Amino acid sequence: MTLEYVHFEAKDVDALTADRDRLVHRLKERYGDAFVSARLVRYDDGSIGDVIVWGSREAAERAAKEMPSDEAVADFFGQITTVHDMRHAEVLHSA
Repeated sequence: MTLEYVHFEAKDVDALTADRDRLVHRLKERYGDAFVSARLVRYDDGSIGDVIVWGSREAAERAAKEMPSDEAVADFFGQITTVHDMRHAEVLHSA
């Protein structure tokens, strides 16, 4: 399994959150069982964190390349302004 972590700023957090279900649906549609779970969080400073668990590194990297230009989720990605960090990591243990 692979964890994808993205830390970013958003124009409108309410709009971003409203478009989240569409993004999750699209991830399930395009990547099937390779998409495991997703959590969208807001840090104390107002910035946003997106944590997605993938079944494989290949699926994570493919989605990272494909999804920002997917018209079906353009509203979600259109809310993102500054990306501070994006990383992939191998999951060593999960409970």
